[in-house]
Amino acid sequence: MSIKKNEAPEKTVDSILSLIIDEWYERVSSYYVTHEQLRDNPELKKEEELKRFHDEKGHRIKFDKDSLDFTYGLRSTWGDNHVIIEVSVNNKVANFDYADFQERLLAYYEKTGKQNVPSPYELRSHPFEEILQFEPNLREAFKVEKREDKADIMRLSFHVNGEFVDRITAHPQASKKLIEDYCVSPFRTVYATVYRRSK
Repeated sequence: MSIKKNEAPEKTVDSILSLIIDEWYERVSSYYVTHEQLRDNPELKKEEELKRFHDEKGHRIKFDKDSLDFTYGLRSTWGDNHVIIEVSVNNKVANFDYADFQERLLAYYEKTGKQNVPSPYELRSHPFEEILQFEPNLREAFKVEKREDKADIMRLSFHVNGEFVDRITAHPQASKKLIEDYCVSPFRTVYATVYRRSK
């Protein structure tokens, strides 16, 4: 999916999140059996190991190879000039240390949030924590949804400061990097660290 000019702000943010998932999928697809490989090589008798979804639930990438079995998600919700970006991952590891995961996230954001963003250029005089704020605050922005007989879902929510929404949506490529670097990559890195320790 490409990001079109002059889209409504909510559509632009949704397109940014969709593109993050698509580019992630393309980056790692050579290491997994994908729908495209199975379509182009009907003689392959294997199950898909990597999938992506774009629907009413948001944008997701699912890994299912050997011991890896989890899905990352991105979605946005809107109010009156008020946008929430949610990053999530499902977790099937029974003894996963949620407290460790949360404390590692807090430590990262307490340090990094005070740094100025590198892009978009117009926002370089502002720190991350002023533009992408935690919803409702740093400690409570992380939630775990415990589900009987299903994977738990961990979620981290960011409120895009309404003062900056127009500038975020005016520079979608730079803002994609901002969201990926600050919202997605740390969440993914910390999950991978705790996941390995929990196995």
